[in-house]
Amino acid sequence: MKYAVVTGSTKGIGKAIALRLLKTMPDVFVVLNYAHDEAAAEKVALELNQDYPDRFRILKADLADQHGLQSFLGGIAAITPSIDYLIVNAAVTNRKPYTEITEAEWNTVLNTNLTIPFFLTQKLADKINVDGRIIFISSILGEYPHSLSIPYGVTKASIDMLAKMLVKEYCSKNITVNAIAPGFVMTAWQEAKGEEIIDRISGKIALHRFAQPDEIASLVQHVLENAYINGSVINIDGGYSYQ
Repeated sequence: MKYAVVTGSTKGIGKAIALRLLKTMPDVFVVLNYAHDEAAAEKVALELNQDYPDRFRILKADLADQHGLQSFLGGIAAITPSIDYLIVNAAVTNRKPYTEITEAEWNTVLNTNLTIPFFLTQKLADKINVDGRIIFISSILGEYPHSLSIPYGVTKASIDMLAKMLVKEYCSKNITVNAIAPGFVMTAWQEAKGEEIIDRISGKIALHRFAQPDEIASLVQHVLENAYINGSVINIDGGYSYQ
């Protein structure tokens, strides 16, 4: 049995990744994670218990500070002494105007999206098996500026560079490190923006639609199964940059 850890995985892209691993990789045990939404976690647990009762665990840990990180690491250690796949997906954003963002708000995004992912990989470094995989879920907003997502975009650009710089740290064990940068994905958060905004954004995408979460999860699975993709930032944005 191989063990996969997927952070931020009871909703949206993270949930799609966890489900895809369980459905298509029968030798994988998946450790899911959430921070606050008990209802979403309970719903996922009920769903997964029907088909995969012995192949998953859900750990509550707010990966926004060191306390949450230590709790998460302890939870993982109680399940398995080593892991094979680490998918770092948990992230937050702040869409306030540049002039209104406080230091505390900036630090919340920085800690959740960059600092804790750095230390999560660091603390798990000796627990990732030979031929393992590390994938950071980044964003095209780490490449294309967006005026209402400055802290988010800055942290995602940093995650892209972190993935590249960690390659040499893990190469002795044939562990690959990559980042996947989705464009706009049809999650519940995006749906809440309303049809008018969704249509306006879709008009900037060559395929004229948002991605489905499972399309991102499919790429994650491909990177997990491909031993030669390493140090890459892979965009999956439907051609957003071409419009």
